[in-house]
Amino acid sequence: MSTQQDNLTPRQREQKWREIRYYFRRYAHWFAGGALALLATNYFGLSIPMQIGEAVEQLRLAAQGEVAADDALSALLTGAGQAIILLAIGASIARIISRILIFNAGRFIEFDLRNDMYVKLATLDTGFYNSMPTGDVTSRVTNDVAYIRLLYAICFLHIINTTLAYGIAINKMIGIDWQLTLYCLIPYPFMMIVLRSIIRAIFDQTKVVQAQLADISSKVQENLAGATVVKTFNLQERETKQFATMSEDFYNKGIRLALLRGALGALTVFVAGVGTLIVLGVGAMRVKEGSLTLGEFVEFNGYVVALAYPTQAMGWVFSVWHRGQAAFERVVAVMYRDNALTPPEEPRELPAVEPGVARGEIIFDDVNFQYEGVDQPTLRDVSLCIPAGSRVAIVGKTGSGKSTLVKLIARLYDPTSGSVRVDGLDTREVELRELRSELGYVPQEPFLFSMTIAQNMRFGLDALEYDQTVGRDAPLTSLLSRAQAAANQDERIVEAVKVAGLTRDIEAFPEGLDTMVGERGITLSGGQKQRVTIARALLTDPRILVLDDALSSVDTQTEAEILDHLDEMMRDRTTIILTHRYNALSRVDTIFVMDEGRVVERGSHDELIAASGLYARMYEQQKLRESLEE
Repeated sequence: MSTQQDNLTPRQREQKWREIRYYFRRYAHWFAGGALALLATNYFGLSIPMQIGEAVEQLRLAAQGEVAADDALSALLTGAGQAIILLAIGASIARIISRILIFNAGRFIEFDLRNDMYVKLATLDTGFYNSMPTGDVTSRVTNDVAYIRLLYAICFLHIINTTLAYGIAINKMIGIDWQLTLYCLIPYPFMMIVLRSIIRAIFDQTKVVQAQLADISSKVQENLAGATVVKTFNLQERETKQFATMSEDFYNKGIRLALLRGALGALTVFVAGVGTLIVLGVGAMRVKEGSLTLGEFVEFNGYVVALAYPTQAMGWVFSVWHRGQAAFERVVAVMYRDNALTPPEEPRELPAVEPGVARGEIIFDDVNFQYEGVDQPTLRDVSLCIPAGSRVAIVGKTGSGKSTLVKLIARLYDPTSGSVRVDGLDTREVELRELRSELGYVPQEPFLFSMTIAQNMRFGLDALEYDQTVGRDAPLTSLLSRAQAAANQDERIVEAVKVAGLTRDIEAFPEGLDTMVGERGITLSGGQKQRVTIARALLTDPRILVLDDALSSVDTQTEAEILDHLDEMMRDRTTIILTHRYNALSRVDTIFVMDEGRVVERGSHDELIAASGLYARMYEQQKLRESLEE
């Protein structure tokens, strides 16, 4: 398993900085307040060395008899002590306020960015999810967004704090002795030269570590989702070893990153220590010469000591900065991902569904389709017409393109060339949400959410009831009544359960429709999951119903029961069945036979059997297989 690296183009890098500025401006007032609090913190904190220096100088003069050690001196020292206490309290309060403002701004940005990413993910086409592992996407939404929070909060705080500390302190140091100040800054050019190479290495290694973390997330998610398969085939040991290898690789890459960060921290500590040593050596000589008083030396040294923490913190800031930059690049790769499904400039509305009027005509006009990254096209020159209100089946060998064909109806993909029309309109001319609201799609692999059976059934219905951006209203007519009798949603759910052949199953559950299905429907059998997804599709009252091998896990008696109900319910609407089983094919109007992405035969069951072509051979093979299984 390998996670793609995001090599941003110059345009994407520009977009990255635009996004960084955008989220900063959104909470600029919080950052501005934090900066003012940092200014107060440094003003109060860096006023303390002057108080100490003056007190030390007065004590030195008193010790040498140059001033009288009387009550006035005692009052002076007491005043200095009180001032130091008040300044320390003021600096502490201002420091707390600065962190509240800046860290909260970082949290708000994390909250907004994670929500914005989720909105973007909801709009991306199916091709995106086919090209990027789920674990990688999850890592970007969780880990990378958390790193971005640190980018804003930690980096802003320490960059502003260090700038203010150095600005105030160096200004005071120059006022005491500008030459000693220059001596103190001697190590910094050396630090900047070494710093540049370490920072670049940290940035590159951070991207490697974050990509490896995404790989591990994908591996964990894949193995947890497929835990039953792993256990069934006794592959726990192999999967454990593979995970251990990936973890070791992550560990080694993380150690290298930690060493680089440690080198950066050591460099800043070294520079701060050398600066202090220079001040002690040169400053002591200047005190001895008399060009610097003892009080001024103590005060000067107090500023140097005060700058030690900001200098050391910058080493951490550089690390956090580049980790956040790498995270932002991975986020931008998603946020600015182009959607393959472009919305129509002037959306058109599908003709309304009316009682007694057949709807759901589908026309494929010379359709070709090829998946991204695949050498051969999946669909080739497909042209067919499915009349409104008809019942058709699409059959073919595995990999013949059946599922891809119906995915084009739902516009999960757009054709590479050609067009797909529904009731006379190209699917690219209809608002995507409107198109899909008219389609009941039961996928080949049923997916249920970790909620109750009833909530899973209502999943599509909820969009019609509560989402104002969908033009359709939630249907309020009976699923089984020819007279289109009124029915509330609870009644319609009971009817959907009956149509999907779930009545006996629901009655067997202690909590009935309120039974929790567990993650991905783990507590239900394959046939039960398929029938719940059928009920979910039917509740939306679709003009087109697609069953993609959706009856493969039910017995023939239940299959016949479901199809009987569908014959009645989908009257004047279109039903498309994709199947490898042939029990239902005598019920449909037309069968389309696909092979290697082409429609090679079409006709009724009897006509295709009489033609003795591919369909007839597949039918005979199916009969033989069923007889062997009996």
